[in-house]
Amino acid sequence: MGLIDDHPAISTGVPAGLGQVIDPAPVFTDAKTVDELVTSEVGADGFDVVILDVRLADESTPEDNVRRLSERGWPVLLYTREPRPAVLARCFAAGARGAVGKHEDWPVLAEALHAVAAGELYYNAEWACAVEAMSDSHRFPELAPRELEAVQLYAAGIPAKSVARRMGVSETTVKEYLRRAGKKYEDAGRPAATKTGLAQRAMEDGFYFPVKE
Repeated sequence: MGLIDDHPAISTGVPAGLGQVIDPAPVFTDAKTVDELVTSEVGADGFDVVILDVRLADESTPEDNVRRLSERGWPVLLYTREPRPAVLARCFAAGARGAVGKHEDWPVLAEALHAVAAGELYYNAEWACAVEAMSDSHRFPELAPRELEAVQLYAAGIPAKSVARRMGVSETTVKEYLRRAGKKYEDAGRPAATKTGLAQRAMEDGFYFPVKE
């Protein structure tokens, strides 16, 4: 089994907790990032299931993490405190097989782990309804990678000039990325013509994360 979480309490607690309710206790290879797990020696042999924290500190995108693991044939079980259905919806679209809240008891996580390992889907009724409703009423714009990067940095409160420096492009190019992103949101029926509006859309869709300038 693989476990990706950058909180030591989770990396230690999950194997210990599951060991109380699963016999024999599952053996985990833990990592702080997807890169770390993928390049590990054990990773070469693959994993029956990878338990993945949705939000990692390396500023990686949740759905990209899911996609990278799924493309290797490793079933992904999300283990999260993420409250936004939009974020979970994108993770499921990228291939996640289930989700469990970090507030749940160990038997619930064990049940989910067994289900996903057996090729089944697992997520609770609340998340299922939220994701289904999101697919009907909440349209995601298809942002290009550089557009998304510009939106993430700009929505975090970094001035366009500083965004340009971080991205290695001109300020004019950054403003063009933001204009295109705003237009795509507008076409999706979710206006984002101002910085505040764009930041709000980024937060709704889980694209926002704190960034140090």
